[in-house]
Amino acid sequence: MMGEETFHPDTRALLAYGRALAGSGPAPKKGGADQVLERIFVVERTRDGRLPIRTFGAELSSVFGRDLREHDFSRFFLSPDLGLLNALLDACSAANEPGIARVTAETSDGRQIGAELLLTPLKTDANLGIRFLGLFQALGGEAFLDGRPIFRMRLGSLHPPLAKAPVGMRLVVSND
Repeated sequence: MMGEETFHPDTRALLAYGRALAGSGPAPKKGGADQVLERIFVVERTRDGRLPIRTFGAELSSVFGRDLREHDFSRFFLSPDLGLLNALLDACSAANEPGIARVTAETSDGRQIGAELLLTPLKTDANLGIRFLGLFQALGGEAFLDGRPIFRMRLGSLHPPLAKAPVGMRLVVSND
């Protein structure tokens, strides 16, 4: 992913874990991303377009104002941004690798902080649905929120994984 050196160090650590899980990167150093455990979450992607949150880290509960398990993650985004977020999830699924969205997280009274959302596909049993491991990494300034919970996120940029060529396909040209 071009420009990944600009991501927060904790985002880069989880990016390495996501790539290792996909088999497209070396195994990360032991303990390399342990500090992010309380900032991770798992979302399920349902057929009807919802993104219910299945697990939610304790540190996130303080930033978002409550434990958001079973909350629909898609409700944090306006429709145009949600379409782009879904495209990022499609790209992550197709490449089986993590992608990153830079967002502006907002409170109901307009306070804002920058953040990175890392999303990587999880290998799960079919009965659990399509799931993604996520990281919400604030880029500093949580004190500016003054304890107010985040209620909306706006996309700033998307950083999908590199697209992979289909395996076993070949191009056939016919002049008939």
